[in-house]
Amino acid sequence: MNITHPLIKPNTMEARIYQQTMVANALRKNTLCVLGTGLGKTAIATLTIAGILSKNNNKNINKKVLIIAPSRPLVEQHYNSLKTFLNIPEDKIVVLTGKIAPAKRQKIWEEGKIFIATPQIVENDIVANRVNTDDFALLIADEAHHTTGNHSYSFVASVFRNKSHILGLTASPGSNIEKILEVCKNLGIEHVEIRTIDDIDVKEYVQTVKLRPIKVELPKEFAECINLLKQAQMERLKILRDHKIIYSTNVNKTELLQLQKRIMVIEDNSKYELIKIASEAIKLDYAIETLECQGKEAFLNYYERLSSQDTKSAKAIIKDSKVLKVAYSLRTTELEHPKTEKLLEVVNDVLNKEEGKKEKKNTKKKNTNNTNNIDNNNKTIIFAQYRDTVEKIVNLLNSNGIQAIPFVGQSNKDGKGMSQKKQIEAVEKFKNDPAVNVLVSTSVSEEGIDIMSVNFVIFYEPVPSEIRFIQRRGRASRGEGGECIVLITKDSRDEGYYWSALNKERKMKRILKDMQKILNEKLNEENAHKYIIEDKNTIDYHINKENNKMAEKENNKIGDTNGKISIEEDCKNNVKKEIKENINEIIENKNNIVLSNKCSTKPVKIIVDSREKIISRYIYDKADLEFKALDNGDFILSDRVIVERKTAEDLEGSIIDKRLFKQLKDLKKYERPILIVEGNDYFRLSEKIINGTMVSIMLDFNIPVIFTKDMEETANILIKMAEREQLRDKRTISIRTGKKPMSLKERQRFIVESFPDIGALMAENLLIKFGTIENIVKASVEELREVEGIGEITAKKIKSVLTEKYEK
Repeated sequence: MNITHPLIKPNTMEARIYQQTMVANALRKNTLCVLGTGLGKTAIATLTIAGILSKNNNKNINKKVLIIAPSRPLVEQHYNSLKTFLNIPEDKIVVLTGKIAPAKRQKIWEEGKIFIATPQIVENDIVANRVNTDDFALLIADEAHHTTGNHSYSFVASVFRNKSHILGLTASPGSNIEKILEVCKNLGIEHVEIRTIDDIDVKEYVQTVKLRPIKVELPKEFAECINLLKQAQMERLKILRDHKIIYSTNVNKTELLQLQKRIMVIEDNSKYELIKIASEAIKLDYAIETLECQGKEAFLNYYERLSSQDTKSAKAIIKDSKVLKVAYSLRTTELEHPKTEKLLEVVNDVLNKEEGKKEKKNTKKKNTNNTNNIDNNNKTIIFAQYRDTVEKIVNLLNSNGIQAIPFVGQSNKDGKGMSQKKQIEAVEKFKNDPAVNVLVSTSVSEEGIDIMSVNFVIFYEPVPSEIRFIQRRGRASRGEGGECIVLITKDSRDEGYYWSALNKERKMKRILKDMQKILNEKLNEENAHKYIIEDKNTIDYHINKENNKMAEKENNKIGDTNGKISIEEDCKNNVKKEIKENINEIIENKNNIVLSNKCSTKPVKIIVDSREKIISRYIYDKADLEFKALDNGDFILSDRVIVERKTAEDLEGSIIDKRLFKQLKDLKKYERPILIVEGNDYFRLSEKIINGTMVSIMLDFNIPVIFTKDMEETANILIKMAEREQLRDKRTISIRTGKKPMSLKERQRFIVESFPDIGALMAENLLIKFGTIENIVKASVEELREVEGIGEITAKKIKSVLTEKYEK
């Protein structure tokens, strides 16, 4: 059976009861849908869009929908899906990218109906006032688990959650209850819907993915090399233990990464040597993991990168006798990591197995006219952690007659990577080219991208993250059910990562089920509290009461047993319909009154350096922002006020690399430069150095310093200063690129200092004595000699310059 709805194209979407149930709840409340990969998050999104746009039609007919997704390929995927399913003019479904000029994007925001974009694009357009967020009825956050911390997801959600309906979609929100609740809080979630392949109403639509770990054993030569690297690391760890930085040499990667902050609180200068040693221990830990889990080529590539680094810790590593011995041993051996041979064997087995199935199918269809050219089951996805490994695997498979293509993220600092255009081309080639059997990918394809239905997924190495583990494995559940094969190096951290991911996944499922129950109980309590405190004599009480009645009815109108979905129908009772329309009209009028009380124009303007976009989240609704690549400062508040903002960490870095005082000198092009220091977490420099620097800034540079506790307080101060400059003092705002114009006193001193043998001090004395430059010019030699510091010779030189005739 297929979905029947005015906004869904006929015969395009299968009707699934669990999806209809989830959509029913998603239309009533802001909902987070947790749905395994391949179970139809796209269908949930499409049905919710149709429901919202047809719900209260007189209210939402002109409203818009925004979908945010973390990557361009995933944005393109949503765009293609919506064009396939939605019965809406295709020109009203719009993809927004950074390649579209800002002015053009503003026009597109005005003319489109459904928008798909990355959250970074949306954030940029919100803070630059290119989009009216009041126009939107629905925000869909795909891969909603990103809605934490300072991520652009969180900012976009904070803007929309009080203005529009919210739907969050994710396959794997994580196993940490605090993080899941943070996602719900940031999105304004009121209800959680969870479906896994274990649920009864889902089982008929999916096949279980079989998980098969395959262990390989390192050759003796590799084990000896790893032992040497561990000895080198142990030497560093013992030093850290002896200095009471760690209590045991048995530390994990997370603990190693936290060492530097612990060391920085040490008062004496020994901390700098200890930081170097901690950095060496971290680098050696990475080297051990690389050789254990990836192989000699990956290790040697890392060794070469260390050789090119100009840091003391990197130099110490590459000169270490044990590391040198390892590098020499690996360069002179022809041995490869056993995963390489095992991977080739597994891929050949998979493709041969599928080829056999294909031949049987073709035999059955021999006398039919079926012309299907591509068998998707004859394709495999291999996941690898590093780009070097991806490249190595692709070369290995191609050299053995297996056509493989890479799929990696965008270019990094080494210039390696794929543009978004190349990524999209790779996906299409894998889908449509029958000659391409294998896609070898880094983590970029884990998330959401509907590459295709495949029956085999291979992990070159396990990942400790349960989210990434689920996403990778889920690629094999999009077809008829498949197999997930994980290559594991025996007695290595591969084994720890594998079991860690499985345990976290089990924990996540328990947490989600418990959280759904807890959250719904909490919401019921809040609703009950709301009804108790409302005054029955107010119109709000009657509006809310009627809306809640209608919401209950709405939930019963979502689906029927024939596979049809009716997301919103007219009220059967004409009287109730009239009441509903009147109430909607009252709500609209009430909202309009509230909106009209808000100031529609922003009274001040701030020019913001384009690298300061995160703090712009706190000021975009209070000031018109213009983003520019500023040569000096971070914020320009008027024609005379410029602000340089530094976090405590930034301040330390700019002192160490000696760029701070150059920046301060450049700020002096403005009459009133200001430095804002945000936070007080100093780890790299002592309090004495920080205080000395502050004294120098205020006394030597005559630049005031303002200390703030966080970004929000900094934003408030910026707004207050801009309001004072532009509203009270009526000053304009402009960017200065040249030197600051001299004041009258500075010009007078400048002219007098040009006299023979006159410096700054004597120029000041002359002006104090005679009052004006004119009086200095008229003064006699005897009168000039009365000024302290000027003798007869200097006085005569001055008079000579002033009275002698100029000759060519």
